[in-house]
Amino acid sequence: MKSPSIFQSRKQTKKNDNREERRKEVKGWTVTAFSEESALEGVVLNYSFSGLAVVINKTTPSFLKQGNEITLCIKDLNGQYARIGRICWHQAEGEYCKIGVNLINHVNHTPASHQLEVEKIKIDPVCALKIPAQIALRRYFLPFVEMNGSVHLACADTSNQMAIKAVERMVKAPVIPWQVDATKLKEMLKEVYGEQVAAAPPSTKKINDQSDGQEAINAGDELLYAAYLRGASDIHLDPGYQVGTIRFRVDGQLEQYKQLNKNLYHELTSRLKVMARLDISERRSPQDGRFSHQFVEGGRRIDVRVATLPTKYGERITMRLLAVQTDSLTLDKLGFEQEGKQLIENFLTRIQGMMVLTGPTGSGKTTTLYAAIRMLLEERSVNIITIEDPIEYEIDKIAQCEVDNANKVTFASALRSILRHDPDVVMIGEIRDKETADIAIKASLTGHMVLGTLHTNSAAATVTRLIDMGVEPYMVAAALRLVVAQRLLRRLCNACKLPRALTHKEATTLAHPDLAGEIIYEPSGCIYCAGKGFSGRIGLYEMLSISTEWARDIADGMGEGELLEKMKQAGVNSLLENAIKKLLNGETSVFEVIQIASSW
Repeated sequence: MKSPSIFQSRKQTKKNDNREERRKEVKGWTVTAFSEESALEGVVLNYSFSGLAVVINKTTPSFLKQGNEITLCIKDLNGQYARIGRICWHQAEGEYCKIGVNLINHVNHTPASHQLEVEKIKIDPVCALKIPAQIALRRYFLPFVEMNGSVHLACADTSNQMAIKAVERMVKAPVIPWQVDATKLKEMLKEVYGEQVAAAPPSTKKINDQSDGQEAINAGDELLYAAYLRGASDIHLDPGYQVGTIRFRVDGQLEQYKQLNKNLYHELTSRLKVMARLDISERRSPQDGRFSHQFVEGGRRIDVRVATLPTKYGERITMRLLAVQTDSLTLDKLGFEQEGKQLIENFLTRIQGMMVLTGPTGSGKTTTLYAAIRMLLEERSVNIITIEDPIEYEIDKIAQCEVDNANKVTFASALRSILRHDPDVVMIGEIRDKETADIAIKASLTGHMVLGTLHTNSAAATVTRLIDMGVEPYMVAAALRLVVAQRLLRRLCNACKLPRALTHKEATTLAHPDLAGEIIYEPSGCIYCAGKGFSGRIGLYEMLSISTEWARDIADGMGEGELLEKMKQAGVNSLLENAIKKLLNGETSVFEVIQIASSW
């Protein structure tokens, strides 16, 4: 290390070196330091929960002075988050500047100063399942997240130090108790562990290498329950040389849950294949199946779709968790603004016509269609038949047909048959080919309301995609009445989001350099969002309503570029503009919005 500059004494240098020895060296981490007037990029050398050392590739600017508070956006291998820090020392070395920063808890949630709202917290199943359900329900304890090496515990009585010490022994970590309302805690405990102590899900326990069949059964039940508790949409089981890794997809992002020794991993995959009614003796060919799982008798139930894939070290399994309860499937809860909601409601008052939802896999297209179907069922008596692959939600009073993997039932063949069952509304899970598109278009022209999905990047591209499939432009113009393009972005946690100014570089990336300097928000992490900085997801929507004039232009062969220009002149907000609006409203982060801009 070079000799200290005039800004630093030898004593201070030694103190800094000792502090850095306690921090973890990191590679590939970058940081941006913000002031009111500028932003500087750098590299993180080492990091701990209390501070970090950073190298900035410029000489010392005016705002990087000892004692100053700065906003830092740290980008590690898993994502980007913000912190407020106070500069404790700095050192100029040629063209570089090295600074040490103590991190400040800007949220300032402490048990002494903050009343925890237990109904708003995100439960981490790794923590919740560390103590037996019987003890949690009897003692009114709920460990809900582990942060900075400590487990946070919601409890009805924080003065019972003996019980808290017992929890510390079980979770093998320091415990921070939070006093919460006993009635609300009781409701949350029932939600997490079930109505009855005897029927509550099993707690996690150390799994030995010499596992028996019952251990695989327990591990499978625990895995499904943990994924349900975490709100995961998918479970990934990946085999390795010595261990198998289990990951959850939560709010569109993968996060690791745990690792299992290879013996138990193989037993667990066999257990899941039995539940899905797959051939456990076949390990060299992909298989697909599904099953329903109920955690408590008469209580919560989930449907699970299972897919296996042979790999070098064993079978990989991916499970999609499909919701059974559909009470939350409404346009309001999906995040539609009033104008967009009105367009869909106006379409649903029609007798015939076609509405297409478009976007990539996992963007919530089918969920929006189900919300529209629920609205139809509430407002009038209609005969609704769906064709899906697979059936993702079960809804009463509608006929749901699933596409068969053996091609006995395809979208096209099912659609031809459905039209002989006198439907008022037909929902097509995905328009994949010319035959399906052609039948759907003709159905909408012969007195049926048709709802469907398609994979395109924008609403305007839907028109050209249908024409590229082989449907005549005049038929597209006559049938298509509403196109909804949508995406899902992670929603910032309101309890810990951190404000800063949008940089000129970021504004230029978003194609709006005039927005440089506008206040936006970054994820930080707190007890409410389990340290993630995000809580749930928010929908982005681009609504294209096909008017008579536009239909005439489409029939005359108007291209995608011309249609986009017409939408812009008519004031139709694009997905990117909708994302920027939510960015400026503090609902999501610039890191999320740039993903939309990069595909635009």
